[in-house]
Amino acid sequence: MADDIEIEPYRHEAVELTVGELLEALRGLPAEAPLRIDVPLRPRSGEMRDSVDSGVGHFVVSGVVLHDADHLRQDEVVLQADFCSEWYVRPVEPGIEG
Repeated sequence: MADDIEIEPYRHEAVELTVGELLEALRGLPAEAPLRIDVPLRPRSGEMRDSVDSGVGHFVVSGVVLHDADHLRQDEVVLQADFCSEWYVRPVEPGIEG
């Protein structure tokens, strides 16, 4: 049952791009280049298990993807968002220490 899920707190530290870093990443792209924003369902991390919604809705720009030959059209830009640096909660998995 969902009510029986044990949760644990963890600190998520986001990489936050500055305006200067974003401008540098976009340098040389045409003004008409398509722009998409990739918004995650949970804080980004390769090691992160699914997080329980903590009600925090603030996002930061954490990366820029350009010219991905497998997925993007030429000159398409994807800004990667992430949840802000904050404390979140996640389900505790048996046998895994946080």
